[in-house]
Amino acid sequence: PSRALIHQIVPDAVSLAQQGGGEVIFSRLAPHTHIQAHCGPTNLRWTAHLGLVVPKRSSCNTLDDNSPKCHIRVGTEWHHWETGK
Repeated sequence: PSRALIHQIVPDAVSLAQQGGGEVIFSRLAPHTHIQAHCGPTNLRWTAHLGLVVPKRSSCNTLDDNSPKCHIRVGTEWHHWETGK
């Protein structure tokens, strides 16, 4: 995304990064991408995964009738994204 778009989407995060308080990273994932479970060495940094553009539930592969495969696991809980949320 362009810098202007990033500033519109996450202005507070950009401001914090510019002041030396962290970083803002954008990743574009291909369909069916799987990222291995991971965590940082400490709990000193907060990480957020925001879905900017998310396929509609009907276009996601499903694990069963009610569970979209466009999801993220946090600990033992599974969550799905909605665009911009």
